[in-house]
Amino acid sequence: MRELRLKLKEKPDICLEVEGILPMKMAEMEKGEIENVLIQYGNRKVKLSEFFDIYLEKSEVPRIVFEGDMSKVKRIGWGLDGGEIIVEGDAGMYVGAFMSDGRIVVKGNVGHFSALNMRGGEMIVEGNAGDYLCASYRGEWRGMSGGTVVVKGNVGKELGSYMRGGKVVVEGFADDFAGVNMRGGLLIINKAKSRLGAGMTSGYIVVNEVEELLPGFFEEGEEENPEIEGERFEGRYKVFSGDHAERKAKGRIYLKI
Repeated sequence: MRELRLKLKEKPDICLEVEGILPMKMAEMEKGEIENVLIQYGNRKVKLSEFFDIYLEKSEVPRIVFEGDMSKVKRIGWGLDGGEIIVEGDAGMYVGAFMSDGRIVVKGNVGHFSALNMRGGEMIVEGNAGDYLCASYRGEWRGMSGGTVVVKGNVGKELGSYMRGGKVVVEGFADDFAGVNMRGGLLIINKAKSRLGAGMTSGYIVVNEVEELLPGFFEEGEEENPEIEGERFEGRYKVFSGDHAERKAKGRIYLKI
């Protein structure tokens, strides 16, 4: 097995799109073939080698390492179906969108719409994430359905919009509308702003601190060391059901006391 290391020659003036640059797909390709793979640059196709220096090394798992400032490189890991991707810095929009298996580690920040419609695998973000993390594609009402995402920093608005399954952990702060229209899954948030869980009808949100809860959430009591989706949470929590602005809502918010 091999590690493909892609070293960005210089930060592009406009966004690059690297959809299709995946570990399992590149695993059997020769270096010359990889150099000639086409990627999107603005409104034209360019060779991968035009923007990246390419190195091949031995590895225990199929792996791609992106080296350099990738903040203007979009769709890293789009549709990932196995292997591992490591980004040694920031990454642009759509990181890990539609991934079904494998692992992504970003050692910086990720842009908007990352882990969009995720179905499986694992993504770890050591920095912050933009808006619509683990949300549904625009116009689609079915969002993330599986996998695990961990963000060590903060996330933007509408985290987990229309989420149906999987787990997201935010160790920092989540902006407005986290868990909006949730239909399933588990959100674990350290601190959340307002409108948490707006429109949710199912699923679970566990939060240490929240700015305020919407009136559509009704307090159901308190619970000590609750077990949620097979995971035990230490401490005492207030339990709220909702969002009862929606019909037949069965969502649950666990707020640590």
